[in-house]
Amino acid sequence: MPNKPPSPWTLVGVGSAMATSVAGGLILGFFVDKRELTLPLFTFVGLAVGIVVACLYAYARFRKFWS
Repeated sequence: MPNKPPSPWTLVGVGSAMATSVAGGLILGFFVDKRELTLPLFTFVGLAVGIVVACLYAYARFRKFWS
């Protein structure tokens, strides 16, 4: 039995969560950098963490549609 494709609202929700993860990591990294005077070290670390979290979230949400 084929799986149903994700609804448009599911796609909007996943996209919003991914954007929030990336932006949140970037903003948190920037604030840590400003506080510790290490610009741009933690900005890049926060960006990388946000991207990884966004990818893992998207994988977890879409895994059921791939099988």
